[in-house]
Amino acid sequence: DNCSICLQSLVDRTVIPTCSHEFCFDCLVVWTEQSRKCPLCAQTIGEYLIHRIRSRYDYQKHYLAPLSKPGLLPLRVVPNQQPEVRRRRRRRERAKRDQDEADKLERSIEMRRWVYEHGLYAKHVASNGYTKYRPYPTPAQFTTSQEMVSKTTMFLRRELRFFMTFTISLMKSIDICSESAVKLLAEFLDIDTGGRVMAEHFAHVEVYLYVRSPFKDLFVYDSAIQYDMPPHISSPPRPRPRRWREADEHPHRRSRSRSPTPCNHDDAPTSP
Repeated sequence: DNCSICLQSLVDRTVIPTCSHEFCFDCLVVWTEQSRKCPLCAQTIGEYLIHRIRSRYDYQKHYLAPLSKPGLLPLRVVPNQQPEVRRRRRRRERAKRDQDEADKLERSIEMRRWVYEHGLYAKHVASNGYTKYRPYPTPAQFTTSQEMVSKTTMFLRRELRFFMTFTISLMKSIDICSESAVKLLAEFLDIDTGGRVMAEHFAHVEVYLYVRSPFKDLFVYDSAIQYDMPPHISSPPRPRPRRWREADEHPHRRSRSRSPTPCNHDDAPTSP
């Protein structure tokens, strides 16, 4: 559907409760700064708009500030406001994309933490035309393949994010120089016993399998890979999207009210 104000696809579909007509959130907010009548039917707009609609009972209300000059109510958005509307649309679209990517990355890092903490090993996938997995490359093949180097760099960058967040979490809880912190780090990295469990897990399974896989997108790879899970291991945690945690930490940033029904975060990933 297209917005009747900007004539483009709807961005953050927003409903006028009194008449149920729909527009882009930014377009309608700019409109309501001049007029409190629906752009389509001229029915009076109420005290709020409904947007961020995820389901019938899961949405946000955006309350409108009183008009400073109610006598000057144009019936159309003046031309010089269109560039500003477009700029606001682009900013919102870019911010939404960035936020979605951040949420996906955080969920995937939490998944990696869960895999390592429970010592789960990915199931072997045969190399053939059906799976599109390839034999693991020799050092010479790896050296001459820029695509393989780039793909592996992306995977390692995320794995290092996991190790980094583990250490940062530890530093937020206890003194990093304390005996307990050193012991936790040593146990986590197998330093205390001289063992190689974590190192073998990381190098022999995780990196090895990803390099052989046909996937370049880490999130697609995550959804395809399977792990041997003992029956006593529970499913991985489902972190809330960043925007909801920030709303809890900074309640003054929220809209003045929301639907009373709690949110259902159906976009969180299921266990592999």
